[in-house]
Amino acid sequence: MKLVSWNVRGLGGLEKKREVRKLVTEKRPTILCIQETKLMVCDGFLSSSLWGDSSHDYSYRPSVGASGGLLTMWDMLEVEVWTSVSREHMLQIHGRFVRTNEVFYLFNIYAPCDLRAKEELWTALSVRMQYLRGKKVCICGDFNAVRSLEERRPVRGGGLAIDSNQFNLFIEDNGLVDLPLCGR
Repeated sequence: MKLVSWNVRGLGGLEKKREVRKLVTEKRPTILCIQETKLMVCDGFLSSSLWGDSSHDYSYRPSVGASGGLLTMWDMLEVEVWTSVSREHMLQIHGRFVRTNEVFYLFNIYAPCDLRAKEELWTALSVRMQYLRGKKVCICGDFNAVRSLEERRPVRGGGLAIDSNQFNLFIEDNGLVDLPLCGR
């Protein structure tokens, strides 16, 4: 399984769509999670322009104005999705990998920047994680948080240490593993 997650910071322009299409062509992901589409509507035409003509399906959460928006796409020959659930700041799919018959849950996240709203998201996700304990779960996306102060300097001073501590507690309390990433 190959999972690609990318905050595109807007998917409305032709050049950005070409970049996503190039990424899909080169990496051939099993599942593609896109954050911050800034699109209120995603349809079959858009998904085909990004994924190509091969067998795929998608689920999306619309943006709120020009903010947010999530899109999750998958290769239907590799992944069978049974349900897709859209909630504030998250898009969840539940299904199985066709070749291995492994059942999974995947959460595509675009966390808010506001600390209180982030804490509410971590709490909501923690409740879901407790329910899914022992199941195969992947949480990916843009968390708008870092694990250590060295990862990023605060743009507007203050708050980052608290933010980092809350994020680390969320990861540790839920038994999550922070996987090494490639690319930006």
